[in-house]
Amino acid sequence: MSIGEIESRRQAKAAPTAPSTRRAWLVTGLLFVFMLINFADKAVMGLAAKPMSETFGLDSAEYGHVASSFFLLFSISAVVIGVLANRVPTRWLLVGLAVVWSLSQAPMIWTTSIGVLFASRIVLGAAEGPAFGLANHSLHKWFVDSRRQLPSSVLALGSSVGTLLAAPALTWVIVHLGWREAFAAVAILGLVWCAAWALLVRSEGPYGAEAAPAPAEPEPDAAIEYHTSYWRIFLSGTSIGSLALGFAAYFGLAISVAWLPRFLQESRGFSMTGAGNATAVFWAVAGLFILGTGILSQRLTVAGITTTWSRGMLSAAMVFGGGVCTLAGVMVHSPIGSLILLMIGLGAPTSVFAITQTLAGEIAPVRQRGAVLGVGVGISTLAGVIAPTVMGNLLESASDTSAGYNNGFAVVAMVCVAAALVGATLIRPGRDAARLRTTSSS
Repeated sequence: MSIGEIESRRQAKAAPTAPSTRRAWLVTGLLFVFMLINFADKAVMGLAAKPMSETFGLDSAEYGHVASSFFLLFSISAVVIGVLANRVPTRWLLVGLAVVWSLSQAPMIWTTSIGVLFASRIVLGAAEGPAFGLANHSLHKWFVDSRRQLPSSVLALGSSVGTLLAAPALTWVIVHLGWREAFAAVAILGLVWCAAWALLVRSEGPYGAEAAPAPAEPEPDAAIEYHTSYWRIFLSGTSIGSLALGFAAYFGLAISVAWLPRFLQESRGFSMTGAGNATAVFWAVAGLFILGTGILSQRLTVAGITTTWSRGMLSAAMVFGGGVCTLAGVMVHSPIGSLILLMIGLGAPTSVFAITQTLAGEIAPVRQRGAVLGVGVGISTLAGVIAPTVMGNLLESASDTSAGYNNGFAVVAMVCVAAALVGATLIRPGRDAARLRTTSSS
């Protein structure tokens, strides 16, 4: 029996009053919008890449460095805030992050300094790094383990819907008003969300460490209260496999966010408006993968299928399939066929973000979950520091633009296939949860 299963049993007994399903899904909806804004913040620079690069005089390699700078403190802040989330109510940490998102975008409205451009992206990245892990930690306080996969997938869906809605809307703003106004728009959205969250969410969920403790119970239910070494958690096969899958998925995601609109314009001949619409289609595909995989995973888990298969192998299959489709996309000569394969190949791996968070929550003791989720996001998103720069350098060194993009997407494919093999080999949550319990201390 995994720690997640034990937690579900304990939580069912511990909560003196059954949590309101409506309340739990209200929180889910607000966190969905939180992630929607989070990814709109990321997407706006990719959508404005060409006019912004012209304003600042950036070539492909320099733009790649700017895109990568967003992730410079992304992972570090995810770890730091993740640890802090074990001690500070998540509802206030979430507000703090969203406020910094908005403030960090403000200089983009007027600056012509490349230094300020870098600083703005670095600060924004530092504030967005903890967002997904912290939002999941907050969400997990409202659902028992066996019921977390669907709301977690809805939360992850916010990333796809955010860019799905942002791509055409922000492209319209860029074309008709200017790229600076697009940055102003996403900054305002962040402040509006803060006000709504502060008004509607006044407490933590009933399944967090802040909830009233359960009466003393015999083993194994009490094991969930134990503390174990963070090193043992992160060196477990499930953690290593999940982090490998997350790294690969984020490698492709970072390239999609930073380079996809520009790729469509420079390599496929799309106009800026057409590229924005095509980017929206890509994120719609990614959203279908996220939601569909989440529903399938939860149904398999509730039906009694071991989470090694319902979460681990399913995630590995999505990343492996994504890698194969991405590689096929750069080998197919048909422009439409290539674009369809690339959209599937880059979209499928995004479905693992929610599942890997659920896997981490399954093996982590509840009082350590915030740090575990935060550190996991921090490690996986290191890919964001590397990927945009890799693509930029490959473009600069290639004989032509199309060859440079093909080389970059081939690297994405290889990373995905390798990570999928690691994940399929190592992810065994039931086994690792049992091992962690034997080395835990109260």
